[in-house]
Amino acid sequence: MQLSQASVKSNLSSAALYSGHRDRIRQRFLLNGFDGMLPYEVMEALLMQVIPRRDVKPLAKQLIARYGGVAQVLDVLENTPGLGRVSAIGLKMFQAAAVYCLQEKFCQAGNLLDRPETTLNFIRMKMGALKHECCMAIFLDAHHQLIEFCKIAEGTVNYVYSYNRNIMELALTLHASGVIIVHNHPSGVCEPSDKDIESTVLLGVELERIGVNLLDHFIVSRDTHFSFAAAGLSLTSLPEVEKK
Repeated sequence: MQLSQASVKSNLSSAALYSGHRDRIRQRFLLNGFDGMLPYEVMEALLMQVIPRRDVKPLAKQLIARYGGVAQVLDVLENTPGLGRVSAIGLKMFQAAAVYCLQEKFCQAGNLLDRPETTLNFIRMKMGALKHECCMAIFLDAHHQLIEFCKIAEGTVNYVYSYNRNIMELALTLHASGVIIVHNHPSGVCEPSDKDIESTVLLGVELERIGVNLLDHFIVSRDTHFSFAAAGLSLTSLPEVEKK
C-alpha cells in the first residue's frame, strides 16, 4: 500500500520538526551542560544518543515518572519497557563512564585529605545506590596519597564489621600510613548508629596499635553522607556519653 503524497509530506514535516528539537537540545547542552534542564530533558538527551531516529521525549517522561529520576532510571535499565537491549546497554555505558571518570580523578587527586569532595564524589557514585550493605577501605601513604582502594565486605551491618582484621592485614601489606573507611546505608539515613560508632572506634584503636591512622569513616547513601571527621567524632575513643 502506497502512502498518499499528503502523508509523505506530513511524515517528512514531523521528522524535520523533531530533528530541529534534537538540535535545540544539543545546543542547550553545549552552552550549559545539563544545568537548567529538567530530569526528563536530561533523560531525553541521553536517549537521543542510543535511539537516533525516534521521538524519545514521551519515553523520557514516562521513565522519569515511573522511577523518579535519571539516576534511578540508569540503575534499573534491564527489562525496562520501551527500551531495547542495545539501547539499555548504551545507557549503562554512559553511567559506567561517569564512574570511571570519577575514579580517574580520585586516583590522581594527590593529597586526598586536601580534596575531600573528590573522595566523596567517587564513593557516593560507587556505593550510594547499592541496595545492600557494603564496606570499602581506602589506603593512603604518609602524604595522604592513594595506595589502593578495595571492597572489604558485603552483607548486613554485623557481617561487614567482622572484617577489621582484614583491614589491618591489608594496611600492613600495603605499608599504609592511613585508612579511610566507607560503608553505605541503603535506607538513605546516614547518621551513625551506636554500633557504627563503637565499631569505628574499635578499628581506630586497633589500627593505632600497628602504627596506622584511621583518618575518617564515611557513611553514604544516594543523596546524602556523613563524615566522622567532619562531625568532630573521635575515631579512637568513644564519646563521653557512651563511656558512662
